[in-house]
Amino acid sequence: MTAPRSLVLLLALVACGGHSRGGKRDAEPPHARAAAPDKLFDDASVESRTGGGSGSAQAPIPRCGPRDSYQYVAAEFRCPGGSNPFDGDAAAASNARAGSLGPDARGHMIDVYEVPCPTGKVEVFVDMYGCPEMEAQLLRDRNLADPLELDVHFAAGRYDEVRTRCIALADAAEKRGNSDEASSLSIYHCGIFTPALLVRAGRSDQAVAAAGQTCQSYPPVSPRSGVRVEVLIGIVDAIARMWAADKVPAKEGGDRLNALLPQLLRACQVDAETFMRAFEAAGGE
Repeated sequence: MTAPRSLVLLLALVACGGHSRGGKRDAEPPHARAAAPDKLFDDASVESRTGGGSGSAQAPIPRCGPRDSYQYVAAEFRCPGGSNPFDGDAAAASNARAGSLGPDARGHMIDVYEVPCPTGKVEVFVDMYGCPEMEAQLLRDRNLADPLELDVHFAAGRYDEVRTRCIALADAAEKRGNSDEASSLSIYHCGIFTPALLVRAGRSDQAVAAAGQTCQSYPPVSPRSGVRVEVLIGIVDAIARMWAADKVPAKEGGDRLNALLPQLLRACQVDAETFMRAFEAAGGE
């Protein structure tokens, strides 16, 4: 793997109008857009209709947001024999999330939890978008007119606007006391753009720390979950897009990436071979 080659490929993608790996979705047609309801993440809006089951990839357990998903796995799910090893501990249940499947036909990512039942590990499939409130959130995040939409501002070089909005989102999540409650494409964008913006500001150490914090919020890399790799590709792509916009020479950018990429890999606990394999696949090679 040669970092300058990676940068050249990314700059070529940018020059050719390649799509962002930062998580931006296509806009919904106007007739499909729906205003978000006043109240989101209403855990009471989804009653248990599953009898404590584990669901399946094709028919996951419908829940309403991250917290409601954790509560289901921690308290309502039943192992063979009727027990639950988490005994209502939602934090412990959240740590059992092993990865995600999807998106399915509705655009929902299906979370997979590995529950350590007495008779052996049981996989529990949960759709945290299984309620009207979260469906509306998905529509809002796909809407390019959404005031929280960040990729458009980033692509236009409005970096101060992106940083201001990401700080506001982080402050709002801190006030709620649980960042998972703000789970959305906007938060995903911020997790990718913030390290890139810190690199641009010459604060590489903080950029690496921010990348690590983002990656650690997702399950470790495994055959089931490659989200950390996708996040890291998004960060590197965002950096390259900025450098292309700033007209940074490829040689200079390659040298910078050569120094920075190993640190990002360590922070995200992604090995170089896995990253390059996924990176080249994302680049169409």
